Amino acid sequence: MKKLALFTIILLIFGTISPSLVNHAYGQNDPGILLRIATHADNQIVNQLNGVYGNEIPNNIKILYQKGHFAVESLDESLSNNNIEKAKQDFLLAMNSFMQISRTIFQSSEKVVVVTVSEKSNQSISSEIDRLEKYVKSLENISKKYDIDVESDFIKIHDLIQELRAEINNVNEVHAGIKKIKVLLDSIKNDIRESASKQSNAIKDFFEKFLIQIDQKLLEAKNLGRDEVEITKADQLILEIRELLSKNQINSAKILYSELEIVLKNIGISVKIT
Repeated sequence: MKKLALFTIILLIFGTISPSLVNHAYGQNDPGILLRIATHADNQIVNQLNGVYGNEIPNNIKILYQKGHFAVESLDESLSNNNIEKAKQDFLLAMNSFMQISRTIFQSSEKVVVVTVSEKSNQSISSEIDRLEKYVKSLENISKKYDIDVESDFIKIHDLIQELRAEINNVNEVHAGIKKIKVLLDSIKNDIRESASKQSNAIKDFFEKFLIQIDQKLLEAKNLGRDEVEITKADQLILEIRELLSKNQINSAKILYSELEIVLKNIGISVKIT
């Protein structure tokens, strides 16, 4: 009997209830099995509706449920009156109503899943575009600092970003557009590296010229008998500055140079770097 009930419920969800199945169930020498199956299906549908819709059940589903529920009540009455044919009809009507509700719930949940996945995909792509645009603006500011002529490249990139936002639902187009942008960005980064290298070399050459002048003035200070401790300190700072410059640590070299200026002032040497 349990197997029959389970089989009927499976058919409720995935197919139709045929009259032959009803005849088979009725032929189990227990006419009440039809009522038990229908009542169980009724309870299952109520649980589904509460779980999915709560108190906001769509009107079309309400009508279907009332139709099925009334058929279950009619089935009970038909069995009480031993009206076999009417009981079969009531059972079929109830089960087919419940089946339509289950299908509607299932199809609605499929649509929700599809929409949710699509929305998450769009949100992910939109976030990626936002991060890319933020990086582009940062790189644009750096390029201005190094006075690189890449304005036309950034115009192309900003146009491509707008195209990406317009094509956000077309994943292939978005990925292709991002690749184009990254190619342009790689070219810009190479230009920045080259410019930074040239500026770094220019700064190091500029520093070295001053350090040579300071070396000469420190030698003169030694000959004049100036403070040996301060002169030794100045020599040590010059060595450290040259080491930092060799490692391209320009900012650190500038900080040490500020210390060197104080020592030179103590010695009586005035050298300014601009």
